[in-house]
Amino acid sequence: MITTVLCVLFLAAAATSSGIALVAWRRRAVASGFGAIAFLNAGLAGWSALDAAELTVRDARLLESVMAISFVFVCAVVVGWLMLSYALTDRIWHPSRRLIALLSIEPALCLVTALTNPWHGLFITGFRPTGFDGGLVATYGPLFWAHTAYSYAVLAFAFFRVIRLWSATSSRYQAGAFAVVISLPSGILNVVGLSLNGRLTDLTALGFVITAPIMYWMVVRASLPEQTPVARRRVFEKISDAVVVVGRDGRILDVNPAFEALIRLLATDPPDDLIGRTMVDLVGPGTALMPGRDLLLDADREQTLENAYGSGLDLDVRTSRLFGRGDRCVGWAIVTRDVTDLNRQRRELALANDRLREQLTTIELLRADLAEQALRDHLTGLHNRRHLMAGLTHLVGAGGPLSVVLIDIDHFKRVNDRYGHAAGDTVLVRVATALRSAVRHGDLLARYGGEEFVLVLTGTEAPHRVEALRDLIATTPIDVGDGHTVTVTFSAGIASLTTPDTPETLLAAADLALYTAKNTGRNRITLAPTPLALPRP
Repeated sequence: MITTVLCVLFLAAAATSSGIALVAWRRRAVASGFGAIAFLNAGLAGWSALDAAELTVRDARLLESVMAISFVFVCAVVVGWLMLSYALTDRIWHPSRRLIALLSIEPALCLVTALTNPWHGLFITGFRPTGFDGGLVATYGPLFWAHTAYSYAVLAFAFFRVIRLWSATSSRYQAGAFAVVISLPSGILNVVGLSLNGRLTDLTALGFVITAPIMYWMVVRASLPEQTPVARRRVFEKISDAVVVVGRDGRILDVNPAFEALIRLLATDPPDDLIGRTMVDLVGPGTALMPGRDLLLDADREQTLENAYGSGLDLDVRTSRLFGRGDRCVGWAIVTRDVTDLNRQRRELALANDRLREQLTTIELLRADLAEQALRDHLTGLHNRRHLMAGLTHLVGAGGPLSVVLIDIDHFKRVNDRYGHAAGDTVLVRVATALRSAVRHGDLLARYGGEEFVLVLTGTEAPHRVEALRDLIATTPIDVGDGHTVTVTFSAGIASLTTPDTPETLLAAADLALYTAKNTGRNRITLAPTPLALPRP
């Protein structure tokens, strides 16, 4: 009856462990802990199943062979616990080939000694009845106890790692670590069975009845391996920035691979091992990568080294103090980032911005030039009627004495008819030049259309100034080409500003005065009456 109950318990543990191993194996790519749990539960399943078989075997030779095979799974459980202790502290941990080779030595020796036991008897010395159901139980020799001591030393180390993890992690992760701790009852039962010295069959697998549900909770319900953090050392090694930890004496305590790669670029002959060296040893005195004594008092700092040590590299160096007990500075963490490409991009961006500003300035000058051209007469270079109206409106709105002078070149059509339009253009340009010479600050000059010009003169001296212009033009010969010269005169009408005049009324009055001057003999100036009369129909 007892044998049947134990067989059922062992087989139940084997079936549950097999299912958990399968589920964990399918999720091994998520976190290394799943792979460790799969390996561990595969060992538990095999051990439990063979323990059930041992209960039914009554032949000593056959039982010895079954037990030899079971020790393979026993060793797998021990190795599985150790792997799980590592996997629970580092999400991406994977056993190295060297570690796998070392962990394989003891199981291989155990299997060989168990299989060759019939020739030396040092692993199992014999069998004796258990006292119930005719079962047999082994008595063990020195090689078995050596195997047991090794196994419990490995389990103790794994147990210590899990306990340390339990005490150093968050409450939710502590629950998972605690689950690992309490899932070791199988080991307790193994100790109990061994203490009975062969009076009872190996009860270790009974503990798996408790272990299996806990493992199921860890894998399926809580998904504990997915919560496993990545070891800080691995993060430190994967950081792309160069990191070095320096002690108070200036000696290097720790570096990451990025710093080692950086030193190979900066130093002429870097040593293979950087630990214990100083930055002065590596890159010479005066290095900005080595914190000075003043940093014992100063705050953390950041600086940029351009073309560091002639390497062509631009480096951003951040130095942070490390404090021990009593806020005492015990060293520095120096983080160096290669900003060569970033600085190059910044310089290129600055040059592009400068070119853009130059282009914008050129565009603005062109725009202003085009705007100015839109307001000027292309032949004479004087402002056109559009600019005249805007300027005159402003001057009238500002108040103050001013006069509008409308000028028309006398008999201009004769010049065109006799000498051609090119000669006429020459006359227009020469007259415009003469008029421009008389313009003062605040005055306004524009070509009104055809042979007509408008002068807006500030002040009260308009008649005298216009009369001087009339005399100048009338006495200045103009070379129109082909050896011909002409002399032209102009007639002008002057309208002075009175309140409430507008640009339109001023121009209309000046036009009316010009009409009078032309009808009374030309080559003369006529003043518009005040107040201004209506323009001619």
